[in-house]
Amino acid sequence: MTARSFAIYGKGGSGKSTIAAALSSAFADLGLRVLHIGCDPKADSSRPLVRHGRVRSVMGTALATRLLDASSVLVRGIKGITCVEAGGPEPGVGCAGRGISRTFELLAELGVSLGSYDVVVYDVLGDVVCGGFAVPMREGHARYVAVTVSGTGMSLFAANNILRAVRRFHRNGVRLAGLIGNYHTGEAFRDRVPRFAGATGTSVLVEIPFDPQVQKAEEQRATILDWRPRGATARAVRRLASRLLELGDPPPPRPLEAEAFERFLAPARRGRRATR
Repeated sequence: MTARSFAIYGKGGSGKSTIAAALSSAFADLGLRVLHIGCDPKADSSRPLVRHGRVRSVMGTALATRLLDASSVLVRGIKGITCVEAGGPEPGVGCAGRGISRTFELLAELGVSLGSYDVVVYDVLGDVVCGGFAVPMREGHARYVAVTVSGTGMSLFAANNILRAVRRFHRNGVRLAGLIGNYHTGEAFRDRVPRFAGATGTSVLVEIPFDPQVQKAEEQRATILDWRPRGATARAVRRLASRLLELGDPPPPRPLEAEAFERFLAPARRGRRATR
């Protein structure tokens, strides 16, 4: 297992890919050798790190050629960051989770040593923590898991399921780093994230308020760290990178059971009805 390896999980739309790419950039700024692995069928996690063209996915390349080699799937991005995209099957065909599993098998067959990097960042879809999407945890590739979350019920529901997986694989050496609060404009339930952290025995690593510059950075194929390096969001990402590098051996999380989760959401629901 790489000494410093971080899997960023989160519900689709939670900002996990944006944060994962910015984290890789922040780690590179610290002089670390970084491997960024996108574990999402969209294969777009490394887009802000590779300014021109597109990283060919491991699965797409494997299907297109029999002469697969490391140079065909490892792409050097900004600041020397090495980028890999797992990819997946065509929509409606096959299993995306299996594509991620096969990607790790192929990387091993190609002699790609994760241990040759100082930091490995995994960007992992977390709507459904099936066996394939849990590979970074199940097979011990990722030492720490950080979960991007907003205060919405569905975002917290996905986070709670991810915490279940982290607890299951705690025996494999996987540890929950904590939560990353990433908020939408005008979000009404920001207070839920620290409450959820307390209820599940973890902490909030950093809170990132809504920043319209993030979308502008994405339009320019840049991370927010490189687009507005002195902005509040960039400073938050640097704090997050520092906190991740300082992590020790946190205890396993305490995910909420179904009824407890419903009770957790209930106060806000009652409050909304009361204001109508």
